[in-house]
Amino acid sequence: MVKYLVMDVDGTLTDGKIYMGQEGELSKAFDIKDGCGIAQILPKYEITPIIITARKSKILENRCKELGIVELHQGVSDKLIKLKEIVGEDFSTVAYAGDDLPDIPCMEAIKKAGGLVLCPSDAIPEIKALSNYVSVCKAGDGAIRDCINFLVQKSGDSNIEKRIRDTMNIILSGKYLSFRDGTLPDGTQFVIHEYMTKDEADCVIESHRMHIDIQYIIEGHEEFATYMPAMLTSSGIYNAEKDVEYWRDGFVSSYNILNPGSLIVVYNGQPHKGAIKHGKTEKVKKLVCKIEI
Repeated sequence: MVKYLVMDVDGTLTDGKIYMGQEGELSKAFDIKDGCGIAQILPKYEITPIIITARKSKILENRCKELGIVELHQGVSDKLIKLKEIVGEDFSTVAYAGDDLPDIPCMEAIKKAGGLVLCPSDAIPEIKALSNYVSVCKAGDGAIRDCINFLVQKSGDSNIEKRIRDTMNIILSGKYLSFRDGTLPDGTQFVIHEYMTKDEADCVIESHRMHIDIQYIIEGHEEFATYMPAMLTSSGIYNAEKDVEYWRDGFVSSYNILNPGSLIVVYNGQPHKGAIKHGKTEKVKKLVCKIEI
């Protein structure tokens, strides 16, 4: 259970640009969606927002007052020492959002302890490779709100594994055939797709933010690829109605060959590519259940 969300500022809460005048910093740009997530969503889940930053800014101080952020720590040269002063030695309940080299010591310690580390889509490669979750949004453009949504999913649905197991049992037993309206008893929606498999280059990489896919092959064969989000770049296209995010091609994490009776669970935020032909193009009939988070 996450109790603290620790955030860097420049390059995480803002786009990283610093506007300077003769008397110092002139302005910072904050995303209103980030502010709503901090002020309205985090309190519902009893998650305390904490800001630790190396710079000092009156502008940031004013923004924190607006959002009700009490734990504001500016001018910090060693973020890890400061974090220990705030939360103690146990980092297992800490989530940390950062973007650059000064954030790595905290992120490594938190991840080692079982906490969560997050970052914007434009963080440096070292941070993206370290992160549990790479936002589809850039810094200062809703990345923190997206990370908060991810944390809420983790915190708010402790029964998700049971829901997955129950749905899998219904699928494997064939009981889904009795629910012709496409809705299982717990409200989980399902649909049966029929299509022809294609060359891998003609298939798309997609992921989902608000639901988990359970895919079951009824007829045919296909190859199914999964990817590490940190090694991909978002296309910037997200269809909220269908809950589909599209990605540009990247390194494949694993390949699976799906045969009749094969079942695969695809968690939210996991980029994947299906419908890849296995040796030859053929017709596939697939059941897809969507478990909402």
